[in-house]
Amino acid sequence: MRPIDLERTSSLLDWREFENFARLAFESFGYQTRKNYFLRKPRMEIDLLGIRGELAFAVDCKHWKRTAGHAAMLRVGERQIERSLRLLGSFRSVIPLVLTWHDEMLQILENGVPVVPVHRLEDFLLNWESSDILVLER
Repeated sequence: MRPIDLERTSSLLDWREFENFARLAFESFGYQTRKNYFLRKPRMEIDLLGIRGELAFAVDCKHWKRTAGHAAMLRVGERQIERSLRLLGSFRSVIPLVLTWHDEMLQILENGVPVVPVHRLEDFLLNWESSDILVLER
């Protein structure tokens, strides 16, 4: 049996299905999930929360047709940090994360936000604690 090509499989999905795919991936690793988590004042949305105890991954799912440049990804990471900071009242630790369809050739942005291509999500979830990513804590 051939392994599934996650990047190719993701290309067949629309953005909603991609978010669902991400939800299922987190659940398969034992995380509870919440999709489309809304924050108020100011109004913001987090595509997906992957929750285990007092830890939450705040995931921004990017199902873009092509790769984005470094400056664009940095802006996406900064916005995800802003949203993630708002979760610290509910969780002890929050990790902002950008999940992409394409391999953006970026692992961890200068601001500490990991950019994870979908075909590397399994490895990331198994090994994130050994990386130099941003973990927001209260």
